[in-house]
Amino acid sequence: MITVDILSPTGGRNGGIENVIKLWKQNLGQEYKVRVIHMSPGMKYLDGFDEIYAFDECNEPDIKEKLTHYARNYAGFINLYGAPQICVATNWPAMCLVADAVRKSQGLSFKVISWVHSGIMEYKKAGLGGCEEMLCADGHICISSANADAIMAAADEYGLEAVTYTVGNPVVMQEFVEDPGETNTICYVGRLQEVKRVDIILEALYRAKHKWKLKIVGSGEEEEELKAICAYLKQEEQVEFLGWQDNPWECCKDCMALVAASEYEGFMLTGAEALSLGMTVISTPVDGLVDYLRPGVNGYLFKQEDAVGLAQLLDFLAEGKASFYDRVQCRRSIEDYSVDRYFDKIRQIIRDLVEENEI
Repeated sequence: MITVDILSPTGGRNGGIENVIKLWKQNLGQEYKVRVIHMSPGMKYLDGFDEIYAFDECNEPDIKEKLTHYARNYAGFINLYGAPQICVATNWPAMCLVADAVRKSQGLSFKVISWVHSGIMEYKKAGLGGCEEMLCADGHICISSANADAIMAAADEYGLEAVTYTVGNPVVMQEFVEDPGETNTICYVGRLQEVKRVDIILEALYRAKHKWKLKIVGSGEEEEELKAICAYLKQEEQVEFLGWQDNPWECCKDCMALVAASEYEGFMLTGAEALSLGMTVISTPVDGLVDYLRPGVNGYLFKQEDAVGLAQLLDFLAEGKASFYDRVQCRRSIEDYSVDRYFDKIRQIIRDLVEENEI
């Protein structure tokens, strides 16, 4: 049986990355030995699964010392439990250095593949590595074409070749809603963080001549601030805060569109899930999303921080100058990212890497 390690620098919480790792365990666990190894505590999201591990927190502030600590941890893990055929270095780009250092120091030949879950530049800004740190990997699972392009450009700069696989993220196709009825309701689904710029959506609602209802599904550190903005703009009857929901889409079956105004995203899974329900998606042109949102087919794009432009689009939709897209067409536009098709691609990547090692 092929052993695949998913090596993460952080503990797991509740969120998009964790949901995808759980899908790896669910969909690959019977064919491969998938071991999930966190470098700090946080395994509750994988309750019920075996081959899951977490180390104690490393409080070393220096990133180089922290990575050295992680390398010692992973080397000790391999000495105890055996080496994998493939190590998937996830989250930080710098985790590729950890996996590569361990295989070199131990004289092992397992393949290292990167798998970062946001824009690479955002990690680089945070001091957690960038494309250069990823070039020691044998391949790269990319959640967006922007990440793939950045890796290829960095490799070319150093005269190297990079093997990239642009697969996005697995989308759990939601129950299709054929007809939400005559409704003027839109929704936002996701974390309430500053980078999500939900305040831009609220401003657009205020500026629009036609009154739209907005459902906000999610929680986060910006929640109270957003509620204060709603109160200031007298939007209490327009905007409904529903908090964190285990099944957010159950609350949004009467919505015509998902609206997002993020400064950046890795893939924007909520946009893909909304399309699977049949919703039109209205968003800023962030990485990942621009790979599957096609204006004229399944959604609309507006500029970042452009509340005026979003308000105008909402008015056009209300007046019939713009239309919500065919719901069947919206669902079909995202089917290539469905869980089954996604894992067909992942299995092929694993097979290719293992066969390459056997040659």
